[in-house]
Amino acid sequence: MSKAKTVCIIGAGPSGIVAAKTLVHDHPKNTFHVTIFEALDRIGGLWPVSEKDDGIVNPDMCTNQSRHTVSFSGLAWPESTPSFPKAWQVGQYLERYIEKYPGYEIRKNTRVVKADLRDGKWTVQTRKGTKESSEVVDQTHEFDHLIVGTGFFGKAKIPKILEGFAKPVVHSSEVRDIKDILVKSSGSSSSSGKRIVVVGGQMSGVEIAAAIASQLSSAENSPEESSIPNISEYTITHVVQNPLWIMPLFFPKDPVVDVAGSQEKAQNSSPDFLPVDLVAYNLGWKPPGPLQNTSGHISVEAANLTHTFMNTYIGSDQSEYSEHLAMIGEVRDFTPYVTVSDSYHEFVRSGKINTSKGKVLGAGKEAPEGLLLQDGENQSQIDDVAAVVLATGFDASPSLDFFSPEPLQHLQFGPTSDAFPLALNIHSTINKAFPSLGFVGFYRSPYWGVIEMQARYLSALWTGDSKASEALASDTTLESMLALRTDPRRAQFPMGDYAYLMESFSEILSIPRTEPSDSTGRTGLVLPARYVSPTASETEKHEASTALSIIDKLVTDSTTAGKFVARAAFRAMQGDWKLTRKITSRIASYPSGTLTGNAYLKPRAPTDKDADMEYLYLETGSFAADNGLTFTAKRSYVHRYTESTDTLSVWFTKADHRTVDYFFHSLQFVAGSGSESSKTGKEPWKANSSHLCIKDLYDVEYEFFFSGAGLREWSMEYTVRGPAKDYTIRSVYRR
Repeated sequence: MSKAKTVCIIGAGPSGIVAAKTLVHDHPKNTFHVTIFEALDRIGGLWPVSEKDDGIVNPDMCTNQSRHTVSFSGLAWPESTPSFPKAWQVGQYLERYIEKYPGYEIRKNTRVVKADLRDGKWTVQTRKGTKESSEVVDQTHEFDHLIVGTGFFGKAKIPKILEGFAKPVVHSSEVRDIKDILVKSSGSSSSSGKRIVVVGGQMSGVEIAAAIASQLSSAENSPEESSIPNISEYTITHVVQNPLWIMPLFFPKDPVVDVAGSQEKAQNSSPDFLPVDLVAYNLGWKPPGPLQNTSGHISVEAANLTHTFMNTYIGSDQSEYSEHLAMIGEVRDFTPYVTVSDSYHEFVRSGKINTSKGKVLGAGKEAPEGLLLQDGENQSQIDDVAAVVLATGFDASPSLDFFSPEPLQHLQFGPTSDAFPLALNIHSTINKAFPSLGFVGFYRSPYWGVIEMQARYLSALWTGDSKASEALASDTTLESMLALRTDPRRAQFPMGDYAYLMESFSEILSIPRTEPSDSTGRTGLVLPARYVSPTASETEKHEASTALSIIDKLVTDSTTAGKFVARAAFRAMQGDWKLTRKITSRIASYPSGTLTGNAYLKPRAPTDKDADMEYLYLETGSFAADNGLTFTAKRSYVHRYTESTDTLSVWFTKADHRTVDYFFHSLQFVAGSGSESSKTGKEPWKANSSHLCIKDLYDVEYEFFFSGAGLREWSMEYTVRGPAKDYTIRSVYRR
């Protein structure tokens, strides 16, 4: 029996863990002996394993891809898990993965400080120690192979231009409770400021701006009084350099429909919904023939197609929110940038988030507590600053600081390249010069399915697989990668074509994609569970089958039972609306009339443990009765969404207009109510409810008219009958 090959893996995050599992479980016993070195005192890397963890990622942050994408083929998420899990739930998923597929060693609190290739072996120096202990143990080890699973998040980038700034300056990864920053701000000078400035216009910038706005909104609109004085006066100013698309977490599957007897398409007012990644990653959209990489270099034509797609599915060119977000004119020729947020758009519309275009130069000239911006030839200043949050990304270089200069030189290390700091073959997995050195997940925004494929490729190559060797010999992705370093039309995520990457690895590794029995070609969603090795264990095959069954049911329920419509409607109801209400009374003691005014659905932290999302509904208006009487009206409710039941509910409030009093009604979306939309696109989604409130019966009917993922109009009509009541109220809400 040949001796097991020894493998050192640096990092016990998703990349390191799936690499270890693949080496140990995808080959006969004793093929590999694997050791993972992890600098932290826990596994998970970026992903916390508890709600109290204090790391780079906020434990309470939800993923921006669904659990069906944030997964490995060998472990299905429980069906009861939220569609977009919290970060700590992802960490616990990784713990379960380790429990299900053990067989390798994880050495925590152990940092790799040096790694050199000597005489065909990797000499690895480690340092074991904790923050709490002054005892440090240095060791030297020897391995046949080395895998880097450290990821891109080496060190937060903190521009020096704001060193010594009069107000608190923090990186977005440090933000947990905005109260801590504001309390620090109020004590930093005589003028506390009321603007929280977020610098950085990509994923993390949008996410943190929306997260801060959500905290402010909750503090302002919750039943208990905020501990932050004058909380309603705080706003966010988000500094962006170019417009970017903001996608919600749930996308319409069919935002447009065919018009009968015409080549035209019509907007679908009642689309079906799925998690955004399950809509975007679909093999059926790819043209026939070998798959081509649609990421990397983005031509003007490709940019136009993506912009049109986003406009259609989001339902807006975003000019209604801010001129700095507007995707109109020549911007459509530029490389598209996309982000994900459920609430950002409406916080901008309501004024809680204000956008400013430009580049921060530093502190203001006349007011040192302000920020100076440069936009082309124009300069402007942001005053009244309370704090600055830098969403300026991370430097990957510290994730490679254990390498000596020689291997970095061979790897053509480019420390200033955000996309490709290293020159690697086979989709950022290996370099021909170092066949015993592998990289898993070492690229910008890696997909879990792809990092699993990278691990499979390395294990195949290192066990003598001929196709893996041939693929490396003929690979040209390294040259493409180097060209992209300086390409002005480089994609936001140069390795972002998920379908292409998965299918490319599938071909190299001879891992067939699971297809329905009646399939005649490439169909369906891109999912890790669809790519299971023919030699996988029965445990892995069972887990993959379970995952696919859950997804099949989810997609079916989306089409036939209106699943996720309540979630999509609830999200789109956020913010400010113009309200028109007609009251038709059938008894003399209750006047008929019309109310015109405004309604506001303000996000806040749920005040019930079973609710996942919550709004405080406030309305004000002027009521004109048919008998000539006029007066100002005000009312409030609480709206809740519960994911476990996919239910939207409405609750009465107490006299303080904030605290929930008792239940009003729960919406039941009518499956198939949008069936006509498949023909005309004009019919809305409908929901109803009937509820006995003391002695009065409320029969409620809702209609929701979607435009892509957004709502252009919704209405509510309820008829009330009781001992002293007999009237109908119809309320229509428009932006």
